[in-house]
Amino acid sequence: MVYDINSVASAMDRKIRQMDHTANNLANASTPGFKAEHLRALQAAGAGEAASTETSVDFRPGLAEKTGNALDLLIEGDGFFVIQANDGLAFTRRGNFTIDRENRLVTQDGAPVMGENGYITLKNGIIHISQDGSVSLDTDVVGTLRIVEFNNRTQLRPVGGGIYRDSGAAGMNKSQHPKVASGFLELSNVNMIQEMTEMIEINRSFENYQKIIQTLSELDKLSVSRIGRLA
Repeated sequence: MVYDINSVASAMDRKIRQMDHTANNLANASTPGFKAEHLRALQAAGAGEAASTETSVDFRPGLAEKTGNALDLLIEGDGFFVIQANDGLAFTRRGNFTIDRENRLVTQDGAPVMGENGYITLKNGIIHISQDGSVSLDTDVVGTLRIVEFNNRTQLRPVGGGIYRDSGAAGMNKSQHPKVASGFLELSNVNMIQEMTEMIEINRSFENYQKIIQTLSELDKLSVSRIGRLA
């Protein structure tokens, strides 16, 4: 294979971005509901061109962990909780919720968890969340979790911490038969051994690219020196 500095530099840039994804996966290995993200090549690079890439999300479910906390929620199937972010609606499977000072059901970061009719407020009483997503205080239903599914989850854009945004291309639909388990959390689906192995391979590739650039640089200096002597 014929190498030039530009193509090697482009390959090194891809490895850096690949490393960023791997490091992010490892950092979120203990984040409930987090889905591993990887850099996927869409097409090979042509002569003098950079390869086209995109972030690919592994939406396979993580293992379930029993916590016994009524506000820890797990969705069975492909659904997502809807949350109110600062700049619009967002979606997550990270179900370790809590209650804020305004008695609203919120994420750990304080984003309100949306019900079918707006925010869900939980004041005094025993909290019970049913399999269909209905939320009760004692025996009174105070709201129903808004749970959605997507025709094409690959169009969801990860924005960090297991949160996703939809530009409109993912095909959002109301989940018709949601299955919510209260007192359980979906764990991250990150495979730490696989990610560590990938990190080692990325480091080795990066070192090899550095050696190639060093060799090309030395050959370039040698060529210039020979041309100088011929002149």
